[in-house]
Amino acid sequence: LKEFVPPVKAALSVSPGSLERSRDVFPAFVPRMRAFCPTVQVMSSKARPKKLTVFALPPSNSRHQQHSAGMSSKGSYTLQPGDVGEMHFLVKQEAKGDLRKDARVQNFNNVINRLLTSSNGCGGGPSSVRQRRRMQLRTFSVVCLSEDCGILEWV
Repeated sequence: LKEFVPPVKAALSVSPGSLERSRDVFPAFVPRMRAFCPTVQVMSSKARPKKLTVFALPPSNSRHQQHSAGMSSKGSYTLQPGDVGEMHFLVKQEAKGDLRKDARVQNFNNVINRLLTSSNGCGGGPSSVRQRRRMQLRTFSVVCLSEDCGILEWV
C-alpha cells in the first residue's frame, strides 16, 4: 500500500518533461498511503456516498521506511508518528448520474485554470487583474471505477 499513489489532483498531474528526468512520473511531493481507517462514514444523502479516511506517509519515508499495516497492533489504524496526516475520499455510486461527466467537468476546469495562469494571455491588462485577484477554479480529482461508481478527492 505504501507504494500506491493516491488519487489526488496533485498526483494525477504529470509535469512536462517528467518522463525524461526520472523513472517516477508521479510528483515526489505526493504522500503515499499507509493504511485505511477501518471505519467508514456513510453520508445521509439519498445516494448514501461513503467517506474513506487514509493515513498518509511522507513521500521520502514511503520507500525507505517499513511501516506495517499492523493487524495485530491496536494503534496501527490511527495517526502515528511519521504520518503526515489523513487524506479523505468520497466513494459514490450514482444510479442515474454519470461520474464520467464529473471527471470531464474537472478536466475542463483545469484547462480554464491553465488559461488563467498563462503569462501570454490577452494583453497586459486582464493578466495583471487576474494576478491581483488570484483567480482560479478549485478542482478535485474524479477517478471513475465504472460508469456509475467512482472515487472523488475530498476538498
